[in-house]
Amino acid sequence: MPGLAQSYVSQDSAPIKKELTVVFVDIANSTSTIVNQSPEIALDLVQGFMAMVTEIALENCGDVKDYEGDGALLYFESVTEAVRAALAIRTALAERRPGNGQPGLQARISLNLGDIIIGVIGVAMRRSVALIGPSINLASRLLKHIPPGGIIATQAALERLSRETPALAERFQPLDQRLELKGFENEYVSTFHIP
Repeated sequence: MPGLAQSYVSQDSAPIKKELTVVFVDIANSTSTIVNQSPEIALDLVQGFMAMVTEIALENCGDVKDYEGDGALLYFESVTEAVRAALAIRTALAERRPGNGQPGLQARISLNLGDIIIGVIGVAMRRSVALIGPSINLASRLLKHIPPGGIIATQAALERLSRETPALAERFQPLDQRLELKGFENEYVSTFHIP
């Protein structure tokens, strides 16, 4: 079944620019949680995590662009839907009861809103729809600035959320108003979080 991004472009179309909310989610402390397990248990943990993340993204009108290691890049047309998905992921992990001696998992989640270039990359034998833009890079960098179980968002995402769903925006607290991120040396990023 084609993903949401594929509905924006076809194999022969020109790239488009679209404002999207991107969400990065990854397993917190994955090295100590997963790598010390047998390969079967490690894969089972990651598969279970990704299945849950995917289902929640789809339930909230989003989609998964990529799975990478123990993390995923999700995208949404609405900041509200993205935040609801982030909260649902956190709740699902908190409610999950580890079994078979498997450890419980926590995630780190970051959100950003911005213009994304959507287009086809690759060659005739192997093509993919790509999402490209600095808002994706910024969201990725934010993951290192939130503790396990936390959700971090940029000011752009929070401002839009305040217009879309004020009650949901009120759950965020200021985190760092002058965060410096690698690759964004000439600007400060204002961040907010739900601890």
